[in-house]
Amino acid sequence: MLSAGCQRTECLLIESSGQANHSILLGQVRDFSLKYVHSVEKTPVIENFHIREDGKLILKSTYYRSYGVGLPSLPGEGKLTISADGWFRLEGLHREFQDIRVRVGPEAKLVLEYEKKEYPLFEWYPSGSLVIIRNDSRE
Repeated sequence: MLSAGCQRTECLLIESSGQANHSILLGQVRDFSLKYVHSVEKTPVIENFHIREDGKLILKSTYYRSYGVGLPSLPGEGKLTISADGWFRLEGLHREFQDIRVRVGPEAKLVLEYEKKEYPLFEWYPSGSLVIIRNDSRE
């Protein structure tokens, strides 16, 4: 419970061992995306997340340009469609994460997008770094 005059601040915390932490202050928007180039297919991938009130990160959908290794497509994973512009769109996912753990590198060009602003994680951390993204809430 918050006291009168106090405000809860919430952000996405981005951290990697031995490196400077970064945070993105969250406003009303509770959605963000991770964008990268697929390591095998060499085509763009966009993973769309929602931040639930309890802080869990929910993967809602994945968009990609080519069907290939490691890209979701099994029946029961969600509804897969191909848009007129050639994107595969897997929607209706509901994968819960306490945090998201990814490795960065110049080939993948991993970027976090929040409210149409891009944050280049691959430039913030050395190649091969394990980067952890999680919700952080403070009163």
